[in-house]
Order: sequence, then C-alpha cells, then structure tokens
Amino acid sequence: MLKYERIAQEITNAISNNEYKVGDKLPSVEQLKSQYQVSKSTIIKALGMLQKDGMIYQTQGSGIYVRNKNKSGYINLLKTKGFSDNLQGHQVTSKVLTFKSITPNDEVREHLRLTDEDTNVYYVERIRYLDHNPLCIETSYFNQSLVTHLDLASAERSIFDYLQSQLKINIGFSDIYFYIDFLSEQEAQHLNLNQNDPCMRHDLTFYTTKGIPFDYSNIVYHYKYANFFIPIES
Repeated sequence: MLKYERIAQEITNAISNNEYKVGDKLPSVEQLKSQYQVSKSTIIKALGMLQKDGMIYQTQGSGIYVRNKNKSGYINLLKTKGFSDNLQGHQVTSKVLTFKSITPNDEVREHLRLTDEDTNVYYVERIRYLDHNPLCIETSYFNQSLVTHLDLASAERSIFDYLQSQLKINIGFSDIYFYIDFLSEQEAQHLNLNQNDPCMRHDLTFYTTKGIPFDYSNIVYHYKYANFFIPIES
C-alpha cells in the first residue's frame, strides 16, 4: 500500500469509527502533512482518493469536511479498485466460467495498446455475486506484459487485490462507458433472469498510475441487484 493510500485508509477508519462525524471539519492540509510526516503532494493525493470515495468534500477557502455516509450496497463509479473494495461490508464472491491465456483480437489489442503481436492476454469470464445474489457477468482481458502471472485461484477471489499485493501493480484510473441493453439467452441463464430482460453494460479500461492499460473488461449487470452512485463536487 502506498503512503497516500495508507493515509486515506486511516482517515476512512476514523470516519467509520465516528472520530469524525458528518459535517465535521478535518485538519488542514498543512496539519495533516505535519501529523503524518509526509509531503504536501502525498496529502493531496490522499484527500483526492477520499473525495473520489465520497468520504469528504473540500470547500475552497473554508476547509475539508466529512460527507454523508454512502448508501450501503451501491457501487461508486469513480472507484477503480474492484468490487471487493467498492462494496466493503458485503460479501463479494466469484464463479469462474472461463480462464485461459489467448491471443487477443484487434478490439482487445487496441484497448490495451498492444503493439507486440506476441503478447497474449489472460481471458477471464466470471459471475460476480453480491451477498449470494448474481450481480453481474464480468469478462476481462489482462495484458500479460504487465499482469505477468494469474492463476485460477486468484481469479476465484479478488483479482485486483492480487494485482496490488502480489504483482505490485499500482492501479490509477479507468475509462468507463455504460449503456442500456437486453440480455442474451446465455447471459439470462447465468443471471437467473429471462432473455431480453433489461440490463446495464459497462465497457471499462483500467490503467496503472503511469497511464498504462492493463485490463479491458465488459460487464453486464443484473438489473435488480446492481445499484450505482457518483459523488459529485459542485
């Protein structure tokens, strides 16, 4: 865990433990810098992470304040570290449908910016469950030049936790495109729904902190169990 991530986690824990309540003013950037003995840029990164998480809001000339708690079970579209991180306090599990190394097609190659024709990708298709209910079908392609090793056991758990803790990949940001569609017959079977039921689809590309794409994913959500929010600053 990077310094700014550790600081963000400590402040998150303090808010969760009611050391800071909704509307409370946090210490200033300079005070936090002194408290944690880090650079100003590290504190700014930590606050930016908390802001994305919907934990705080910053008012120019006034300070940093604790935001209303997020509704439980809602997926924050600004968070980039996977469902397990996004849905803390809930049980997120996976059933792997397909796991193999493949030669990517042109679409995947373009999204992952693969210029070397010999670079393969890990292809992982999973059903993700939220508290035992089918949340989505997730199809992912991982660039093997960055994700140098991935196995079935890791795919059955949180892949992003594995990428960060074992492969030391620093996850930076993502591009997300979402649209409304209808389920195919096979998708409906996996989600315990009916063919042509409505669904939301996400096309996502995840990048390292250096802006290098490592994961291109397509996700189709169960319309009953998938809920989303976006923390917005005015």
